[in-house]
Amino acid sequence: MKNFVQDGNTIDYKVTGKAVKSGDVRMIEDVAAVAVTDGAVGETIAMHVTGVYELTKGAGAIKQGQKVYVAADGSGIVATDTGNKYAGCAWDAADASAATVTVKVNA
Repeated sequence: MKNFVQDGNTIDYKVTGKAVKSGDVRMIEDVAAVAVTDGAVGETIAMHVTGVYELTKGAGAIKQGQKVYVAADGSGIVATDTGNKYAGCAWDAADASAATVTVKVNA
């Protein structure tokens, strides 16, 4: 097919603001993306936009299947939408004291 561009599992991202580590989640406007590799500011790296990832969790408990968001303050994944950007849904539950939560991004 002549118009095929790619499978859509990754997106190229020019790192801005601060460096990114492999496995970090970043919002590219309204798309949640997980870094494949480390990247310095100004570098272009591949970011996954599909799949399930263990991500740093912000404050509060999260229920399995609940919509989750990237906290605007950079603290991690939270269940509150106010002021935050949609990341996907929680693949597993995480209690308030958990450091991480598994998320299916852009679900």
